[in-house]
Amino acid sequence: MNLPDLGVGVIYLPGLESLIKAGDELLDVVEIEPQTSWFIGDSGYRESVDFIRLVESMPQRKLVHGVGFPIGGTCPPDPKALLPFARTVRRLASPWCSEHLSFNRVINEGSENATLFLLPPIQSAESVEVAVSNIRSIQGILPSPFAFETGVNYLQPHPRELSDGSFFAAIAEEADCGILVDLHNLWCNEKNGRQSVWGVLDELPLERVWEVHLAGGQEVDGYWMDAHSGPVPDALLELASDIIPTLPNVHAIVFEIIPEYLTSGQARIADILATLERIRGMWEDRTHRMPASIQCTALDTPPMVKMPDNKLPDPRDWELALARAVLYGDDADPLGAWICSDPGTQVISKVIGQARAGTVADAMRYTFRLVLLSRGEERLRDLLTTFWRGTPPQLFGARESAAFGNHLLEQAADIPYLKETVALELSLHRAQCEGVEQRVQIGCNPIELLTVLGEGRLPQIELTGTYEVIIPAP
Repeated sequence: MNLPDLGVGVIYLPGLESLIKAGDELLDVVEIEPQTSWFIGDSGYRESVDFIRLVESMPQRKLVHGVGFPIGGTCPPDPKALLPFARTVRRLASPWCSEHLSFNRVINEGSENATLFLLPPIQSAESVEVAVSNIRSIQGILPSPFAFETGVNYLQPHPRELSDGSFFAAIAEEADCGILVDLHNLWCNEKNGRQSVWGVLDELPLERVWEVHLAGGQEVDGYWMDAHSGPVPDALLELASDIIPTLPNVHAIVFEIIPEYLTSGQARIADILATLERIRGMWEDRTHRMPASIQCTALDTPPMVKMPDNKLPDPRDWELALARAVLYGDDADPLGAWICSDPGTQVISKVIGQARAGTVADAMRYTFRLVLLSRGEERLRDLLTTFWRGTPPQLFGARESAAFGNHLLEQAADIPYLKETVALELSLHRAQCEGVEQRVQIGCNPIELLTVLGEGRLPQIELTGTYEVIIPAP
């Protein structure tokens, strides 16, 4: 396939403008994840025009990478999400586009539930067919060639599963698509007990690798996590410098980092620029170095509890059992018990809990602060725990916030000003999601209420009269 060489890039998220500006001479391409800027309401998905215009104004070439319709699960990609994604691919002239070989939705008792986390499919021949079917269904919708990303997997491999490399290879060959090799994902997998990076590459059709991702991570409970947290570790950069020359059709090397690690002081822009300079060196040297030999190294993987009946489950059964295990700790049946016996399950559960807490804390910061000030940290934790146990997660922050707001009104209605604060914040989200003006009536001065909470003080405001707040469309 005749694809252009794009060069060195970075995943762009709002908050990384200073990095894009500082690294201008090092960057050839900017890759975006459009779903991170979308809103969802009763009328469906709504794109952020301002976000796309900002990306269009950047001088670099553009790539589009999905994070909302992974192709590894039995819930097929939502066509309503594919259409705006395809529009973005076309508008930015992305020469290829990509998504994750994972799943993030399951069917539970007839209803579709989100998992909030990109989870790994069981690596069986049946799962290969599921992924291939999903890829073929979207190839007719997307205006550019498609590649899937090699995913991170914190679970231990089962002897009857396909190896990571052979699983990826079978899907790419049968679907006739490209591969986005996320080297940090593969490095995480190896460090956490799965197949070695070189072992995976030894089984891949390397001519199908169009793009490489690199990132930093961190340790959580003895696991190396794909956290996108700071510079790429030196050991991974050295490994990548040996791997890149073995990839005959690689067209871009993209670095990933989340904005929080620049603004928190944990990563300095100077350190990231140093990483980008080393990646630039790999790119420029990729055709001049003698390719390293690919050797598979044996791994000592942690022992696993025997899978029930010693056979692989149906992909749909696996997805539901894994989702229930990581969301609710459900080990009531043999498959759930087997999954829960894997320590990686607990790590995923911890990350999901942190993500859900962060989502509502960011989206409902006044409500969050009100509960904390009036009832204390322990009560807030209890409310969050009961919310997580009783409410499936939502893929979009506005819907997760609406569910949490309703949960608070049911479980903590005795908190003064809660009804008013929740109404204000949820109306703001509705205005953003629907793109239409919202009107809400509350029983106190809204400016005074939000000012006091913003200053970290408990409100002492008379609930008299009626105030109508008009929230304009964005």
